[in-house]
Amino acid sequence: MYIDTLYTALESESIYGQTATALLEELQTKHYSSLEIDDNFSTVIFDTYLDTLDGSHLYFTADDVNQLSAHRYTLDDSLKDGSVEAGFDIYNLYYKRVIERLIYSINRIENNISDMDFTIDEFIEIDRTEAPYAASLAELDEIWRLRIKNGVLSLKLTGDDNEEIKDKLSKRYRNQLSQVLKTNNRDIFQSYLSTVAKTVDPHTSYFSPVDSENFNMSLSLSLQGIGAQLTSEEEYTKVVELIKGGPAERG
Repeated sequence: MYIDTLYTALESESIYGQTATALLEELQTKHYSSLEIDDNFSTVIFDTYLDTLDGSHLYFTADDVNQLSAHRYTLDDSLKDGSVEAGFDIYNLYYKRVIERLIYSINRIENNISDMDFTIDEFIEIDRTEAPYAASLAELDEIWRLRIKNGVLSLKLTGDDNEEIKDKLSKRYRNQLSQVLKTNNRDIFQSYLSTVAKTVDPHTSYFSPVDSENFNMSLSLSLQGIGAQLTSEEEYTKVVELIKGGPAERG
C-alpha cells in the first residue's frame, strides 16, 4: 500500500472564493463584535486551523508547520481577495499526512505484531496537546510505533492472541482509511470557513447549503423526542407553554 496510489490533492472551486468574501462581509457587518481583517486575524485563523486539524500533534512534523507558516500572515489578504487556496494547501498536507499515518499503522499491525517486545521499559504520552511537533519523520514514526504497540498491548490484556489482534486492529485502521479517502473539496471548504467563523466567535460556524439543510432537518426531527411529532408552529408553542407552566390549554 503506497501513498502515491491513494493520495490526490483536492482543489477548490471558484464559487468557494465568492462565498468566503460574502462570509467576511457578513461577519464584519452583522456580527455583534467589531472585526478587523488584518494580520492578527490571519494569525488566529492559522493557529486555530492547525489546532483543529492536528491538535494532538500526531500528523504534522515541525518542518511541515514551518512550511505552512508561509500562510500565517496572508490568510486575511487571500480571503479578502476571494481565495481559499491557502486553506486547501494546509488541509491537503494534513490529508496526505493522515493517509501516511494510517498506511504506516496498517503495515505495522499486519506485519510486525510478533516482533513487539513487551518486556522492555517504554512509555507513551497519551495527551500530546502540549507536546511539540515531531522534529523529524523518524521521531513521528516512533510516536506512532508506541501508539500501535499500546493498542496491541491493550488487546493482549483482554486475552486476544496475535491473530485476533491483527484482525481487529487491521480492520479498524482500514475502515478509518476508507473514511478518510472519502474526503472531498466541500469538506475542506467547510472546515476552513468554519475555522474563519469560529475565529470571530466560538459559537459562530459556517454550514454549506447541503449541511445547513441537514442540520435544520436534524433539529426538526429532534423535536419528536418528547413522544409526539410537532406538526405546526402553534402545536410547538403549546408544548413550550406547557413545559413552562404557561396558559396553553391541555387537550
